Amino acid sequence: MAPSVGVDWASRGWLAVAIVGDEWTARMHPSIHSVWFEHRDAESILVDIPIGLPESERRECDRGAKEFLGPDRARSVFWTPCRDAVERDTYESAKRANQEARGDSLSTQAWGLIPRIREVDRFLRDTEDARGVVAESHPEVCFASFAGGSLPSKHDDGGLDDRRAILEATAESAAGVYDGFVAEHIEGQPSWARRIGSSNRDDLLDAMVLALTADVGGGEFDRTADHAQGGTESVPKDAEGLPMQIVYAESK
Repeated sequence: MAPSVGVDWASRGWLAVAIVGDEWTARMHPSIHSVWFEHRDAESILVDIPIGLPESERRECDRGAKEFLGPDRARSVFWTPCRDAVERDTYESAKRANQEARGDSLSTQAWGLIPRIREVDRFLRDTEDARGVVAESHPEVCFASFAGGSLPSKHDDGGLDDRRAILEATAESAAGVYDGFVAEHIEGQPSWARRIGSSNRDDLLDAMVLALTADVGGGEFDRTADHAQGGTESVPKDAEGLPMQIVYAESK
């Protein structure tokens, strides 16, 4: 049985959660290449990182994700930087590149992720076999889809508990998995091992909901741009042929 995988950046590396049947596993990886090496047999690998970089316009899938989440949670989706900005080495030059390309600056959140955006972009440009397997998703969009509406911030009181409850309500196999992962990978591992940091509990839940979305979707997903446009449109691609889309699934 092919695994369904969710991947999120967790400060020290890429956190990959995989589901095979009712079994869940979690592991930290030093690179997106390492994730692919271990999960090349996956049906879907959903990654919380922009895939498909615009040249001069804002991506419709980012706009659609903001509309999907509504005004209270729209800020959890940042505008994907243009390709020229992603290739710059300093924040100031990246801001200038974005400004020149489309007239808006670059958030510090987006700048902080540019090394990871660049890593995934170059990986997919070099690894054609991965293009049909690795896709972009967004944890808050996935949680909102399963919950039937946006949730309060995960940094609010009870925010993590709410998201854990959504996971367990969506899939019986998720019951107790989060606590088990915390005990094994956050509280139980020796300090010398590659481990999930104690401050990355939210990243663990994010990777879990991406994996569950991959599992529920079974390779067939909805797209946030379609939600915004009110119908299915062809997937736009960037100059390198990578799709600009954010996928999610509805609970069955």
